[in-house]
Amino acid sequence: MEKVDFKKNKYDTDLIIGTFGLKYGTECELLDVLLNTTKTIEERYIEDLEMHRIRLEKEGKFWNEEELKMHFISYIFFLAKIDVPQKIKLFYERILKNEVEGQEIFVKCDCMIATPFGINMPQAPYFFLQEFKKAKKPDDPEGQMLLAMISAQHTNANNKPIYGCWLQGKDWNFTTLHAKNYCVSKTFDATDKQELYQIIYILQHLKEIILAELL
Repeated sequence: MEKVDFKKNKYDTDLIIGTFGLKYGTECELLDVLLNTTKTIEERYIEDLEMHRIRLEKEGKFWNEEELKMHFISYIFFLAKIDVPQKIKLFYERILKNEVEGQEIFVKCDCMIATPFGINMPQAPYFFLQEFKKAKKPDDPEGQMLLAMISAQHTNANNKPIYGCWLQGKDWNFTTLHAKNYCVSKTFDATDKQELYQIIYILQHLKEIILAELL
């Protein structure tokens, strides 16, 4: 197969799906299990979360990628309480390089959840989050996320699913990749109070799934 320059093609999702022969869908059991969950948010954080939600609603469309991460995403991960010592850790701005099915993958991951090796090195990745980049001709955040998921699937080589999410401002879409099956959720609006809560519940549930099924 001819090699594809994914970066030159702005990480086009459709090109990636076609190149790796993925089956695209919006409904699948793994995705349903991830999304259909109800958890809790501690009462002491409710007021602060509402302040973050309102700020996103008022200012979010003007933020760049780093501002979105610092002002909002980092707080959402704090509430989800992802980290588990020596088992699960959140990493930012990490490079993934791999060769999969004759194609070279090189992508910077805005955020990943992985088992740590040593103090601060990602080992086996399970979840990737990619953010929208403001530009006249922006790269496709879904495509970058999907390339990272494909690379992780190849590296882990355990026939277990990889999870992901891409953001465009206030909008979150969760994904699963298992074998060649790639599934995408509906869009969750983080400025909507109930959908914001559900985003946090999903991340809390992801932690449970990693601990129970993926480690």
